[in-house]
This record gives sequence, C-alpha cells and structure tokens, in this order.
Amino acid sequence: MNKRTFISIICLFAISISSCAQVKKVYAYKQASIPGNIIASDDNDIKEKNEAKQPARKQNFNYWFYLSTPKKEKVIVTGLWIDNQQYDIKSDTITTLPVKKIIFTGLEKNDTTIMVPATSNRILLIYPGSSRTNDSKKGLTLAKTNELVIRYTYKGKTYYTTIRKIKELTPDVRV
Repeated sequence: MNKRTFISIICLFAISISSCAQVKKVYAYKQASIPGNIIASDDNDIKEKNEAKQPARKQNFNYWFYLSTPKKEKVIVTGLWIDNQQYDIKSDTITTLPVKKIIFTGLEKNDTTIMVPATSNRILLIYPGSSRTNDSKKGLTLAKTNELVIRYTYKGKTYYTTIRKIKELTPDVRV
C-alpha cells in the first residue's frame, strides 16, 4: 500500500468518526453552594454537643452543562455521571445566546462569565436531578477517570462524551 492511499484511508476514517458524533462541544461549569447559617456558641461544651449531633457538611455544587449540536439533528441525552455518580437528567433548550452568568462578588462591580458564546448551533442545557443507580458499565468506567460523562443517542446509536475536569466558577456572595 502506498503512502498516498494510506493517508487517504486515515482521513476518511477521521471524517466518518467526526460526522457520527453530533455533540460538537460541551461547556461544563460548577459553582460551590455556600451553606446556610452554622450554629455558633461561645461555650465550648455546647459547641461540641452541636457538632456531635450534626453530620459533617458536604460541599454542594450547582451544575450547568451546555451541549452544542447542529440545529437540524436530533440528539437525545440519556445518561449523566458526575464524580462517579449517575443522575437523572433535566434539560432545557437555550434560545438566547450568548449565555452569561453574573457572579455576585459582594463588591460594587460583579463578575460576568460568558458560559456559552453566540453560535448557530442548538444549545441544550443539561443539569442533574436526583441520583440513581448505575445502568451502564461503560458510563461507570468512563466516570472513574472523568469528572463528567454524558451519554446520548443519535440516529439510534449510543455515544459518550466526557470532560476530565469541570470548570469551577467563583461562589456567589449574597449579602
């Protein structure tokens, strides 16, 4: 096989793979949720009793995952794993672009982050619902090495897209 034929075959293979998977880009964000009031006390005995009764606080996050797909193609999200845990899926179609997030800093001027730039593609907002039991060995395997795994179907075939590390936004400060 000559060099030109070999390169042509590789190019055709690469084009066929890229045309199958219809999720063009994934924008993934998380933002720490600051918990409510923590009981404070001047008396150490009361404080120790309160800490013993309350379970250790776990850091909670708000999540936003945006999938960019061609407008004329039908992509259905069927699975979502975050930090090795599968979740039910909630989704919305976004019509106003670009998607901006105002981050309240507590100062006079707040930060604005462009979460999704303006595009001609269809944008789906995917976010987790309640946690659920795992229904996919491949999804679980991918979730062990990636912070985010999204499973979707396109033309009857199942595909996975992964994000190794979700971009973390600065927590909002509410006064």
